[in-house]
Parts: sequence; C-alpha cells; structure tokens
Amino acid sequence: MTDPTPSSVRAFKGPISEPKNPKKLPCLSQMSDGILMEEGEGNRETEVAPALLAVHPFDKFVAVSVGAELRIFDLQGGYSVLVKDDSAGLHKDSIRAIRFSAHGKLLVSAGDDKLVKIWTTDSWCCTTTVYSEKRVSAVAITNDSHFVCFADKFGVVWVVDLTDYSENQALVNKKAVPILAHYCSIITTLEFSPDGRFLISADRDSKIRVTVFPKKPLVGAHEIQRFCLGHTEFVSCLAFVSIPDCHEALLVSGSGDSTVRLWDVTDGTLLDTCEVGTEVLAVDLI
Repeated sequence: MTDPTPSSVRAFKGPISEPKNPKKLPCLSQMSDGILMEEGEGNRETEVAPALLAVHPFDKFVAVSVGAELRIFDLQGGYSVLVKDDSAGLHKDSIRAIRFSAHGKLLVSAGDDKLVKIWTTDSWCCTTTVYSEKRVSAVAITNDSHFVCFADKFGVVWVVDLTDYSENQALVNKKAVPILAHYCSIITTLEFSPDGRFLISADRDSKIRVTVFPKKPLVGAHEIQRFCLGHTEFVSCLAFVSIPDCHEALLVSGSGDSTVRLWDVTDGTLLDTCEVGTEVLAVDLI
C-alpha cells in the first residue's frame, strides 16, 4: 500500500529514489509501504514529498510546492512571482498542503517544518506564521476566511482566528487552538462544506468524519454530524460538488482502495461508488 500523502487540490507523486549506498544511511529500522523509517527523531518519514498544485479561484495564480520551495505563477501576466517572508523566513522542510481562500486573497501553506504560513496574494508577503506542535498534514480555510484549520500528524485539528486580519498589517503572536481529534490516526485531508456548516476530515484509517463547525470554534467542535464509512483503505482526497435540483452539496472522496465515492454528508449515506482500478490520490471538479 502506498503512503497516503494529502493534497489541497492536486498532487503528483513520483517514485521514491533508492539510496546509492545504503550502508551510509543511519540505522534504517524498517521499510514498509514505500517509506524508509529511521531510528531517532520520532521515526521521521524520509519519503520524497509530492509536488502540490493549487489554482486561484479566479484563475489569477497557480501555486506549486516542490519540497520546501513555494512557487507562484501569475497567469495573467505570464511570469513567476517572488514570495517574501521577513519574519520567520521561508519553509525549511517539505510542504504538505497549500490552499487558496475562497475569495482568493489568501494562500495558506504548511508542512514538515511545523509552520503554517498565511500569504496575502496582493503582495505575496507572509502576513502570519503559526507554529504547530507537530508536522502538518492538511489545511482548510472557512469560506469567509475568518478561520484557518490545519491537521497535524497525530490526528489533531487546530484552528487559527483571522477575524482581525488586515491585508496591510501582519498578525503577530497568533496561536492555534485544538478543535477536534481523530485519536492518533493521521488526517490526510480537510474540507469545509460550501455552506460552512461542516468541517470534513478524513484519515489514514479509511474514516470520513463530518463535524458541525461551531459559531465559536475556539471553544472546540464537539458535535459530530455523521461518519461516512465505506472505504477500506486510506482516504486521500475530498471535494464538494453541487448538483441541480439537490439542496445540499454532495461530497466526493477518493481512496487507496481504488474507488471514488459520492456521499450525502447530512446523514452519511453512500450514494454511489466508482471503481477506478488504481489508488486515488486527488480529485478535482471541472
């Protein structure tokens, strides 16, 4: 089974290169699922990080992360953009999630360096850096851009309050607050429902959790709407789709069990299953 690496929009995963001289590697304790595990540093994964790609909601920019490097391309001007961070510096380790806000004014990036960075797309400066206790595996932004949620490798989802955000002023000393947890299962992806009522989280143990997003999220999200159960391998990606004559948007999920599934998140009903014949690492709607 391939290791499920979460994606914010699309992910492209290349092969893991084998070392030319294995004897020089420090104490490899095990090799499973395509992951080299080292002793020390909490059995840190050394697999090659996938390239991630996110498209601006109004097609102004394309953001691409390759390892620890974040690249921005201006689609209207036809040139690359230099990102700037005068406070904490740029990412120092592999980026695992990138996400544009619904209105396109923000981009969030996060990853193995335990940094969650919030960029303004007007100047491409980092306005806020939030420090995570663990490595970050997924990010999501509320539709009104008032809150950023991120998940860590221990299955905890955290929330950052951006209600006092200003495009021309950096937010300092922003701290994340835990909002929910998947109890030691790695969360692979996060998604807000289009109406903002639910926060959807999926994990490596094939579960999809639908949580009611509270009006005061800093006190925690304690109400579980439903679990969407049916996948037999890790859930790698989520996306919502609107269907004519349907009052609620429906959830699409992809998984390592080689299926794409359609759900009604209000009651957890599985509406349809599509066998695709290979592991699904990303879904996108056209």
